[in-house]
Amino acid sequence: MKRAVLTCSAIVISTVSASPSQADDFSYPALHTSQMDFGGVGLMQMPSARHAPEGEFSVGVTHNDDYIHYHASLQLFPWLETTVRYTQVYDVLYSQNPDFSDDNSYTDKSIDAKLKLLEESYWLPALSVGVRDIGGTGLFDGEYIAGSKRAGPFDFTLGVGWGYLGNRANLRGDKSQGNDCDRNTGYKGNGGNVDLERMFSGCVSLFGGVAIRLPGPRYHSNSSMMATTIAPTFQPAGPARR
Repeated sequence: MKRAVLTCSAIVISTVSASPSQADDFSYPALHTSQMDFGGVGLMQMPSARHAPEGEFSVGVTHNDDYIHYHASLQLFPWLETTVRYTQVYDVLYSQNPDFSDDNSYTDKSIDAKLKLLEESYWLPALSVGVRDIGGTGLFDGEYIAGSKRAGPFDFTLGVGWGYLGNRANLRGDKSQGNDCDRNTGYKGNGGNVDLERMFSGCVSLFGGVAIRLPGPRYHSNSSMMATTIAPTFQPAGPARR
């Protein structure tokens, strides 16, 4: 998979600033957020409860055998993350008319949002709720609730997903009723309408992952250091819907 975002596969090497209290031999640097394949803060294709610093703007491109995603994310408020995404689907024509489509691939536009519900505390995890592909065509639409908790150099995420994020149906759902467990994935008109009736319906899946921040060699004492983020995850997404 080729990626032009802040993470690459499951291992990322990044340069981060560190305060004197972070840069000694016995402490780990602060965890920093990174963008997932679809845009927005998360691990690979999985959202987390984390948010970027207020005002941060990120752009990226994710390219694999099935899709190419162009995405941009803005942390509009400390509690609100917004993402817009433009996707090309290689094996589907632009329209049902081959003469009109020629060799142009199907395209899909999406808007995502994530709301912070709870700040992380000593005992409680950070908690966020999110919706993906609001008012789109239903190709990638889904909803989730995710919690993230840091323990030393580890940042654990556990969540529940519906729709595209719940396609494995490892918590609830009857796949015999369809790939989406009888969730209505159609759209009204040409798309662009928010369909509240299908939210938090269909297949339900558990997802989770962990990011690990490891200290590395410094450039200058107490000023900066190299760090490696390793993010193993198990993903909820099943085959793409058509």
